[in-house]
Amino acid sequence: MSGRRQFVPRPARPRNLAALAFALASIGPALAGDGRIDPHPFARAYAPGEIVRFEVVTDPAVIGLTGTFQGASLAFFGAPRATGDPAWIAWGVIPLDAAPGAAIYRLTAKRKEGPPLAFDGEIAILAKSFPEQRLTVESKFVNPPASAMKRIEREKKRLGAIYGRRTPLPPPTSPFMRPVPGDPTSEFGTRRIFNGAPRAPHPGIDLHAASGTPVAVSGPGRVALAADLYYSGGTVIVDHGLGLFTVYAHLSKIDTKEGATVAAGDVVGLSGATGRVTGPHLHWGARVGEAIFDPRALLDPRLFGLAK
Repeated sequence: MSGRRQFVPRPARPRNLAALAFALASIGPALAGDGRIDPHPFARAYAPGEIVRFEVVTDPAVIGLTGTFQGASLAFFGAPRATGDPAWIAWGVIPLDAAPGAAIYRLTAKRKEGPPLAFDGEIAILAKSFPEQRLTVESKFVNPPASAMKRIEREKKRLGAIYGRRTPLPPPTSPFMRPVPGDPTSEFGTRRIFNGAPRAPHPGIDLHAASGTPVAVSGPGRVALAADLYYSGGTVIVDHGLGLFTVYAHLSKIDTKEGATVAAGDVVGLSGATGRVTGPHLHWGARVGEAIFDPRALLDPRLFGLAK
């Protein structure tokens, strides 16, 4: 018999898609000799534009874990549990254009001895649509002048390098907090049309905040960027580890420095109307690598396995 085995769970078929989502996200452990892969995906909802927290319990024979979900690599961080068994955490995102149905995630465990173990699991994705929004802004933000193109390309490369990081920070274990108390004035994933020209979906939400409102970090991490950018104005990006980032944009003042360690609630700046905006507010975004998701998912205890 081959030392490498693949496990494909086959739960009983539930009566509806919502039940299927719960059943597939609660698959039991795979066992093989001295190896065990026991995955537990958690999410606010299994729908496009949502983040999924993968918590995988293995026995001590497993010394490393890798995986993929929706075509993207999963960066795992391992930590011992009270039982002595390792628990591995990683973040994944369901893309905005994901079709409803089963999505496969694949895990590979490296053992102290012997060949690696493989596990295939499924998550049932529900259907979701996003609204459309038409905005009028200064023409330079829709069709930038030639003099701004080098700056835009330079900032694009800088952001790409930041979002490409997978910093091995211990993953947060509890829900995040809102960066400002104001209500949303726009929705995540909105298909935006600036001055009649279609643009990329809105990568976050806009929160009502008068100029000068203190902006707090929503979760623990390190400041990856604190700078003025062409499109987003005064911008702070916080790296929460394993590819998870939150973004705070259009700030009138930045009160932090790159590399600073921050905790939830630390003030990193003041809200404003810098960059491509129609008025004062805070843009709050979140992503895993380049994949965007609704930052409000980070506020939900279900994402951290603390509620059903």
